[in-house]
Amino acid sequence: MHAEALNRTTLLMRTELADGVAEDSLIEALTGVTAVIVAGPAVIATSAGRTAVITAALLMARSGHSVWLACPDVRLDEPQPPLAGTMLHDALSRAGDDLIPGCAIRPGLPPARADLAIVLGEASAPEADQVIWLGASDWSATLSSTAPGAWTAVDWPIGALAAAALAAGEAFKASMRRLADVARSRVAFEMTWAPSTTAEVTLAPETAARARDLGTFDMVSGGAIANAALFVLLRLPEVSGVCRTWDDDEAALSNLNRNALLLRSAVGTSKVTDLARYGRGLKIEPVPVRFQAGHALGSTVLLGVDDIPSRWAAQGAGPDWMGVGATAGFAVQVSAHDATTACVGCLHPQGGEATGPIPTASFVSFWSGLLLAVRLLRHRADEETVDAQTFFSPMRPEAWPWAGQGMSPRADCPVGCDVSRDLMRSASAP
Repeated sequence: MHAEALNRTTLLMRTELADGVAEDSLIEALTGVTAVIVAGPAVIATSAGRTAVITAALLMARSGHSVWLACPDVRLDEPQPPLAGTMLHDALSRAGDDLIPGCAIRPGLPPARADLAIVLGEASAPEADQVIWLGASDWSATLSSTAPGAWTAVDWPIGALAAAALAAGEAFKASMRRLADVARSRVAFEMTWAPSTTAEVTLAPETAARARDLGTFDMVSGGAIANAALFVLLRLPEVSGVCRTWDDDEAALSNLNRNALLLRSAVGTSKVTDLARYGRGLKIEPVPVRFQAGHALGSTVLLGVDDIPSRWAAQGAGPDWMGVGATAGFAVQVSAHDATTACVGCLHPQGGEATGPIPTASFVSFWSGLLLAVRLLRHRADEETVDAQTFFSPMRPEAWPWAGQGMSPRADCPVGCDVSRDLMRSASAP
């Protein structure tokens, strides 16, 4: 049963491996990794610290890793969906039992040496094959293999969420290193999957406004990227707004590896109905319909759908602003579009429906949703980002400073956006 729950992850792993590797070997590489999360009293006393512990634990558990919590058991004073309960250890343990069958999240230290120790702030590290220290501010996260990171985040969760995603990536790399003997290219494999020793990811300036009123917006898709974006937005303090979420699909066991708000007990239910139960200040209105050309959307749209023609259709509906989250293998691509920029058709001009299961992993989809949520926050605060798109490989977070990129219009844009038509007129002018 846990093999079915992890099969989208193992599909992604196979892109780096020689043909014919047994599925059991991939499952063993994932479930054989043990990670311990350490957080001292000062960090765990903050909602940002609790968010980092919870997010890291859930992301790693969705990849089949064994997770241990070496931190004080504290009360959860803020909503932490999909967790239920008021105490950290119990809520996380119960959620872990409702994720990948046979995998668990437990309080305490593991009985044997851990593969990875994740230390938040200035706590002491237990014995482990790899130790990383994480730091977080309101909008940034750091990783170091040698020194404690500064933890200044208190109630704003964005930097803490990024720190958790960094940790989940390191745990997954530990799984991949167990398969080095069956790599497609040993040299490339070792470069890609080597432990990170230092990284800093800054998602916005520290002076960025904290948008809390998100207004009304549409979310096209109830899948992995939409789950991740809502996982982020639901954790904002005093958040308000209405999110109409479009999807006609039901949650499946194979979605557990990356849908950040899905529990195994909800498998078989409508994806959007399941998401709607977590709405509070940010209300989630389910629209159990597959979005198609001709459906009306509001002025602000978030797009997490894999199907390229559906992205074109959403752009053709004429929103004033649209954010798009996507993944390709182990890479993340997130962009924002309005009337002054190249549209999603310019950025994704090749159509064709997605066929077959799509390889994914928890932390890759999570990065896409996190970056998409930040784009929405900057838009709502009237603080547009400098770079029109972000292209990022979470495997090598050291490369974050080069993740920001521009976008160019295409004369052959399949949507026929205003910017592409202007380009055509300029090209045909005498």
